[in-house]
Amino acid sequence: MKSVNEIYDEKVCRIQTTIRHEEPDTVPVMTLAESWVLGYAGHKITDVEEDPELELQCFKKMCQEIYCDMVYTSALTRDITIYNPMEGSPYFYSSDGVTVQHKEYVFMEADEYGKLAADPMKFVLNELYPRMYPALSKPYPENLEALKKAFAAYNRYLQKMMSSAVRLKEDLGMPTIVEGIAISPVDILMSYFRGLRNIQCDFRRNPQGIIEAADALIPLVIENIRHGRQSLESDSCFLIPTFLPTYMSAKQFEKIYWPSFKKMVDQIAALNGKMLIFMEGSWEHLYEFVNEIPKNTAITILEKADIFKAKDLIGKTVTLAGGMPLEQLRYRGRQECLDHAKKVVDYCAPGGGFIFTNDKTALAPNDVNIENLKAVNAFVHEYGKH
Repeated sequence: MKSVNEIYDEKVCRIQTTIRHEEPDTVPVMTLAESWVLGYAGHKITDVEEDPELELQCFKKMCQEIYCDMVYTSALTRDITIYNPMEGSPYFYSSDGVTVQHKEYVFMEADEYGKLAADPMKFVLNELYPRMYPALSKPYPENLEALKKAFAAYNRYLQKMMSSAVRLKEDLGMPTIVEGIAISPVDILMSYFRGLRNIQCDFRRNPQGIIEAADALIPLVIENIRHGRQSLESDSCFLIPTFLPTYMSAKQFEKIYWPSFKKMVDQIAALNGKMLIFMEGSWEHLYEFVNEIPKNTAITILEKADIFKAKDLIGKTVTLAGGMPLEQLRYRGRQECLDHAKKVVDYCAPGGGFIFTNDKTALAPNDVNIENLKAVNAFVHEYGKH
């Protein structure tokens, strides 16, 4: 019987081999799930809010009962307790008691791009944060106490994320593919400062302001993942969630979004880092840009994509992750899901550069039929052997 370390090394080798566009011993399988694991284990988010060990046990249950070579996260990536002391949060719990939602969060005015570009840290700390978090506008020492409590919660969150990945590795030999997050500068502007509706207006009224502000944010994004390191080389990747590209034309994307995004991914690649780019929505109209990403440095999760077309058009540049529509796993029969999985593996596995997974993250309790998920993951692990 293989040791836990041998299992871990075998799975990491599988991942790294396919990122290099070489054929691994079998097609790597990833389970793309987050808050869904709570419902699967019979819990709600309030059950684990102050209990990281219970949260870990929920993730371990999934890893023990559903075959996979990696998880994209070993813990919940959103923690509302960080924001509670500051009396403002971009997140809230859904009525199902399991999922977390992001709400429109607009605190930056249309004419403030110049301030942000001139000195991002000064503008964010002195002007935006007091607007975003009412407790920071309270008199001293109330504001300081709120900040201390928020930092303490944030440190607990970081410790949870690190320790849960270590526990999955040491207890189960399970790699956690994400070690940190690098949000695209234009997506930062949308998600935290201007909101989706406002930034779409800014695309037309002030594109240059967006471009300059996004450029100014790049050093902060890179330093946030470097933490002083000279190399980012590791067994894991930096998650790059993308929100706006699916709403942009190719012309808008090329002018406004792509310049800062390309600089960011080039710098991560130059530091020997690997990336997990979550291409939300459809990127099919942007594939020519994807082929400019440094080869063999990125895994791309394709949310709404024809996986076969993606294999032909971008499969030699980036590693494709996807192929199994979450809707099929939820609504279709077992054999239909297995037939689809076979078709995907036959087309996408040759030559490496492919990871089999569901195309969207399982979040809500009823997002997936568990028996279908178990069946397709186990099938691909066996059938995908070269």
